[in-house]
Amino acid sequence: MTFFESPEPYQIADKITNCHELSPDLVAHVFLIMQGRELENEAGFFARCAYQQWYWTRSEFNNQFRPYGFTEFNEEISNEDSDVIHNDVFEAHLNKYLEKETTDPIEWFYREIALMVLEGKTYRDIQQVTKINLRYISETMKQFKNDVYNNFYGDSDSDDINHV
Repeated sequence: MTFFESPEPYQIADKITNCHELSPDLVAHVFLIMQGRELENEAGFFARCAYQQWYWTRSEFNNQFRPYGFTEFNEEISNEDSDVIHNDVFEAHLNKYLEKETTDPIEWFYREIALMVLEGKTYRDIQQVTKINLRYISETMKQFKNDVYNNFYGDSDSDDINHV
């Protein structure tokens, strides 16, 4: 029996995530990372990789399943006045961007997916509700984040969707 055919990876992931609902997704994600590697200590590598994917805010797992800045995972808010002011300005910009009327179906699609993420739904939740492939949801959120960022900072060279 191989490591992934045993309950051990799920037990390790549950310990790392404190039995979070995304624990099975973390196991699957790390399984894909480990594919094709010759490892002497699969459990040790799995534990280290799962820990990094779960706790590193900019990890591939967190970007896909728990987007930094869009969910409850963003608990690292700074108390410095300049950061708070910047966050308030950006939040106001984001709200304005989301409320702007559009007739472009692609832009509307981006916003609807983003609104679901902002409501706290995971990519898996969105997939279950909409039946949209996880890859498309992930790509949509990347594009949405780029559009909002470029619009906020005034990147005029962007080929992204219409700007506010």
